[in-house]
Amino acid sequence: MSEKISDFELKFQSSSQRQDGDNLVVDVNWATESDHEIYGAAFVTTTFTHNINDPDAESGEISMAGQGMLTDGTRIIGLKKGTWQKDGNHRIKITLRGRDSRDGEVYSESHMALETLTWSGTVYKA
Repeated sequence: MSEKISDFELKFQSSSQRQDGDNLVVDVNWATESDHEIYGAAFVTTTFTHNINDPDAESGEISMAGQGMLTDGTRIIGLKKGTWQKDGNHRIKITLRGRDSRDGEVYSESHMALETLTWSGTVYKA
């Protein structure tokens, strides 16, 4: 099993939607409510693409870009891509792989829940 870096929980901040051909592209902004033990004050944007001909898809692709602002004035940047899959009513399971500037290759397993407007999960070294 891979080495666990940290658990996380982010809260919904805002979203925006735009058209790209027959796709609806949704950017969702998330943030920590307080300083995280590893990532400090974290701000993340996830991007989903939904096709107009399949609005109730059971799965799809997702990407994320984020940064953590640390109390010492430095920051961590993270970039990941992966997949989402429906996991109940208004809940999705997310698997992401990519890099962050602190730990290098990383992956995460997480859930987003509409009823609580939270995104929570665990980050591991890849």
